[in-house]
Amino acid sequence: MYYSENEARRLVIEAGHRLLENRLIARTWGNISARISKNEFIITPSGRAYDSLEPSDLVKVRVSDCSYDGNIKPSSEKGIHAAAYSLRQGVGFIIHTHQFYASVVAAECRGIDGAPCAGYGLPGTAKLRKKMEECIRENPYDDCFLMARHGALILGSDMGDAFRRAEALEEKCRGLVGARLSGLKDEPSASFDVSKIDILALPSVRVENDRYIMECCRKGKKVDSYIDDFAQIAGPDIQVTGDEWEAERALLGYSTDSRAKGLIGKIPMTGALDRMGGQQPALNSAIGRNAVLVKGVGAVCAGKDESDAEAISMIVSKNCAAACYVRYARPLGPVDARLQRYVYLTSYSKKKDK
Repeated sequence: MYYSENEARRLVIEAGHRLLENRLIARTWGNISARISKNEFIITPSGRAYDSLEPSDLVKVRVSDCSYDGNIKPSSEKGIHAAAYSLRQGVGFIIHTHQFYASVVAAECRGIDGAPCAGYGLPGTAKLRKKMEECIRENPYDDCFLMARHGALILGSDMGDAFRRAEALEEKCRGLVGARLSGLKDEPSASFDVSKIDILALPSVRVENDRYIMECCRKGKKVDSYIDDFAQIAGPDIQVTGDEWEAERALLGYSTDSRAKGLIGKIPMTGALDRMGGQQPALNSAIGRNAVLVKGVGAVCAGKDESDAEAISMIVSKNCAAACYVRYARPLGPVDARLQRYVYLTSYSKKKDK
């Protein structure tokens, strides 16, 4: 009925690699656990990249009170896993993903057939755990759950069972998004010279122009955060600009008003990065961005390295898809979005490369 501790550690590592390969998660987004007894489970640590984890990096947590031994901090969502194990004795493996299409559908804060939606709470908080616990308890025959503006929680009897359900959920949500957003086009109509973006703090620049991003570019309006990991990783919102000059200034946190001259042109909107490579987390949480939309081009995503820029482009695409898809829900509030950005920059993001 339960995994041995060694087997659980091995399978959680294997599951992390499989999720990355299937693009159901990226970097440190999401978490995985396997049950080893009625009152214990093994879970991924907080803020660590899955492709570098070793079995010894995983944490043994108690279902009853979420306590754990050792110096490695378990996932901030350990309480959700504990609640699920407590409510479902037959569950032996849990995957919490930020998979693309399920996250887009979850941004609407409504359940779908076979996947009820838990109410919204800030990541890692008691409120989120309570909302998830209520949803699991109220839907005893469901094993897939959407998490409003966040992602999905998948319960399985074992690892294979959990994966099958996660992949089936993604295909169902892909169909829903495709049906509502059919006809979007992804052809760029303008050129862009990435060499003109010169930010030492964010030297790797990537242009992404899928149909969801191009639709947001076409609309020409600022896109707010519909998914909380967008607020954390890319910024509270994403601006729309017209060329390389405006894009660079927006990424740096300066005004894009071409009429701004002299001292006024040098004053940050509220200051995030400087051209010499500094990063000010407290200020960056207020206006800092890692991506900008350029009309006719797509999303210009800037990161510390190629992997960083790729991760940012993935989350920008997902948020743009949500912005196009959602009809019945509002985006995150600006205070909420900026708070999440601050927490990510000052603590969580520093763990990903350890």
